[in-house]
Amino acid sequence: MDKPAEKKPLVVAVLSTGIRVSSAELRGVESAAARAGWTLETVDPAQTGPDMAPFAPLFARADGVIVRENLHLENAAALLPPETPVVQLDGIHPRANGRVRCDAGAETDLAVQELLSLGRRSYVFVPMPKAQRWTAKRGELFLAKIRAAGRNAFLYEPQTEWGWTKERDALAKWLSLLPRPIAAFAGNDFLAKFTLDACRDAGLDVPGDVAILGADDDETLCLSTRPTLSSIRVDFEGAGRMAAELLAKLMDRGRPARRNGQPRKGKTRIPTVLYGPLGVARRGSTRRDDPGTDPRMAAGLDFIASHFDDPFLGVRDIAAAMGTNVRQAARLFLPTGRTIREHVEEKRLERVRHLLETTALPLAAIAETCGFASRQYLSLVFRRRTGQTPGEWRRAERGGG
Repeated sequence: MDKPAEKKPLVVAVLSTGIRVSSAELRGVESAAARAGWTLETVDPAQTGPDMAPFAPLFARADGVIVRENLHLENAAALLPPETPVVQLDGIHPRANGRVRCDAGAETDLAVQELLSLGRRSYVFVPMPKAQRWTAKRGELFLAKIRAAGRNAFLYEPQTEWGWTKERDALAKWLSLLPRPIAAFAGNDFLAKFTLDACRDAGLDVPGDVAILGADDDETLCLSTRPTLSSIRVDFEGAGRMAAELLAKLMDRGRPARRNGQPRKGKTRIPTVLYGPLGVARRGSTRRDDPGTDPRMAAGLDFIASHFDDPFLGVRDIAAAMGTNVRQAARLFLPTGRTIREHVEEKRLERVRHLLETTALPLAAIAETCGFASRQYLSLVFRRRTGQTPGEWRRAERGGG
């Protein structure tokens, strides 16, 4: 007699697909869920609203939950059995049994390294006008590291409460009084654009007078400005994958001990996993190119930096972004000593090396994440470029010989 099929764990992800960060996180959750053999259900508050009551039967059956926003977790918590494990992305709600958070230190280290390499006289941080924990942490770390390097560090102190027009005027005046050239690290890409607009109001050239670096690499925003905005690429998809892996551990350990629906009293260490930056997407706002660099070439490099992980990215797409045809685009890339395809390949391999060194992802998942058509093709390209297989490189980087 055949054994009955084993019931698949049911996991609910409360993530808004209309928000770029959450959408990337959901991709990571989905890939991990597929490998784990879970049944994954998604509740999208952007479509359904924050009220979780209509999903009460789903939450009652869930073996685990992944959620980002405090409000959504608050609403879902009332519907969850007290023993159901919950992992929260970038939040500190007390109902969470595990957390996945951005490594602010690693992100700030990368910003400091990038901006110090520009050799500017002044280094500034631009926070949100309304106090936010995440932007305050980034600013505090950035200023401390810049000062430790013996450079002039300045914090812009908002003058108004969400009065964006007046705030931009105040920022423009403040920037115009600082010793130039300036390097500015903005709390996120929206603030980078805000800083760019303030520079324009003050008659400051970007990147000549002020180089601007954002964070989170919202390419829709970063590529819509002139000049385009440089930004720190953050591994949001990896964050979703880490959340799923942490939830799997919590479900395997058994449901956490609680009394009357609340955690037991006393200090309980909540497991926390950190995800970090993938690198810097260098664009026009920190452009290092020689003054004579063709702007079409710069546009092509910007486009590759933002789209290299698309497996369908082709030379025609890059040429279109450069505003020229394929033949002319190829000519423009000749002085670099690499073809357009080789530039794309190098960007992909840069990401591959990072994932091999910092994660335990199988090669097939890395190939998919980095834009390679298959695990076999990635192995072929990697060995041709490095003389090692990905596995050999991973072992060597981790000290395994």
